[in-house]
Amino acid sequence: MHKNNPLILRNGMKIGSNDAESDDNFLFQCFVHYPPVDDCLDPQSPTMIISGRTGSGKTAIIRYIGKTEERTLEIDPTDMSMYYVSNSDTLRFLQSIEADLDLLFQALWQHVICIEFIRLCWKINDEQKSKNVFQKIKDKCSLDQRKKKAIDYLREWEGKFWITTDQNIKEITEKYEKRIQAELGGEIKKFIAKTNYSKQLGSEKKIELISRVKKIINSEQLHDLHKVIDLLSENSDKSSQKKYFILIDKLDDNWIDVEIRFKMIRALIQSLSRFRKISNLKILIAMREDVYERVLQETKDISFQKEKYESYFVRLSWNKNDLKTLIDKRINSLFKRQYSSDNIHFDDLFKYNVGQSKPFDYLIDRTLLRPRDIISFVNECIRCSESETIVSANHIRKAEQIYSQGRLLSIEQEWNSVFPLLKEVLDFFCKLKKSSISLSNLVENERSSIESLALSLGSKEEKNFHLDPIFQASYCFIKNAQDPNARYEYVKKLCSILYRVSMIGIKLDVGEKYSFAHIDLPVVDYNLISNNATIKIHKILWSAYKISDQAQRNN
Repeated sequence: MHKNNPLILRNGMKIGSNDAESDDNFLFQCFVHYPPVDDCLDPQSPTMIISGRTGSGKTAIIRYIGKTEERTLEIDPTDMSMYYVSNSDTLRFLQSIEADLDLLFQALWQHVICIEFIRLCWKINDEQKSKNVFQKIKDKCSLDQRKKKAIDYLREWEGKFWITTDQNIKEITEKYEKRIQAELGGEIKKFIAKTNYSKQLGSEKKIELISRVKKIINSEQLHDLHKVIDLLSENSDKSSQKKYFILIDKLDDNWIDVEIRFKMIRALIQSLSRFRKISNLKILIAMREDVYERVLQETKDISFQKEKYESYFVRLSWNKNDLKTLIDKRINSLFKRQYSSDNIHFDDLFKYNVGQSKPFDYLIDRTLLRPRDIISFVNECIRCSESETIVSANHIRKAEQIYSQGRLLSIEQEWNSVFPLLKEVLDFFCKLKKSSISLSNLVENERSSIESLALSLGSKEEKNFHLDPIFQASYCFIKNAQDPNARYEYVKKLCSILYRVSMIGIKLDVGEKYSFAHIDLPVVDYNLISNNATIKIHKILWSAYKISDQAQRNN
């Protein structure tokens, strides 16, 4: 630190934004290149899905690659004409009779990615160049009859490789609509004219209609697209070192009606394996863990098996040292803009212990080891220390009150699509104001409270709650309340869910150590939790719920 220019913490100082999309001032200059980034940059790695919780750095990697790599193209779902798919009377009718649209959604994704890759690879920006590229591909393959189906498919789009993604989606959807309307036009008109028409149809009639739909939406269309992918694989320049990246983010936004959003995401995941044939193409998708869990919840058939896609995932995890490096880089960048060229790091600002804990240890213990958590906490500490030269222990404790409330709200929002009843369960566990409690004490001392909680949660009538495992566990307990083991089983199920979202740690049995989902196993089945188990509320919640104990006063 420069002695003639003492460090002052001023109003508005921040080490970055909570949102990677608005964090340009720090994101690229202070980017931490850790192992998952290498997987994402390597076309030979099977990694295609960047998975992590909110604030773990998924979008940061997508944006970093988009900025630093030469040949990239981003598909933004919010810019696609998915409203056209959602609002299509034809497709809404098919959904109402429970026709399987999975192959159609796969065809949409594979078509879009094929066209976008052609546009990226050959730098197509107008109709004439689009036609020239098609002619070039056609001439190269004209003598190979095996490629006829691929050429025929591309011929239909030869002047349209340059059009935008939303136009692509609309045109291919219209193509399927016309074919379906030719087969089921009368039924679709009745669906439009009569409220609840599909509910009035008998099961035999629905089976007949679904059978007719299968003649149109079948694997033949995907087979043609697979031929196109094979052709693109053979025509991409394998001899050069050129790498192409197609980046997909914002799948957790409201880019399409919730009724089909998770089916569309599932179809995207299912489509990925085909593009592995194109050796110099890397498709990267940023996907929140809760979004993927909702995809699994919505999947009722056995064709979508989680294990089949495990190799596609790189799950982002940070350790204390990586996060310290990240914070040091950001603090240094902040002060170099206003002070001398001397290096200024976290330890220059945070000099005093909080209780018995070193400042960074205190902060990191109240995070889920995610960049967004620690950036948010440090920003709040700086804000609470305005006009000071250092951040004191009192400033940290004051900042923690605001930070903890913010993280509680963030966690509730993050998991809302999977566990919409999560907040009520958190309130129940945290109202005891204890940082840790044994399962037996909880079950035996809170009998009436547990029953009241189950009645409240298990009697929800809103349909959107019924997929929530919390609702299902509560409903099951109400039905089996006379079973002497029911109360223990119910609480264990709730503990398993709270563990999954990292709000509690669990000591599965006497003599074992506490495990937390963001550090240890991400999931603990409730059957593994013994009656002697103990739970510990994560410190990220302590201030929000005013939880304190002797352990906290010593930390």
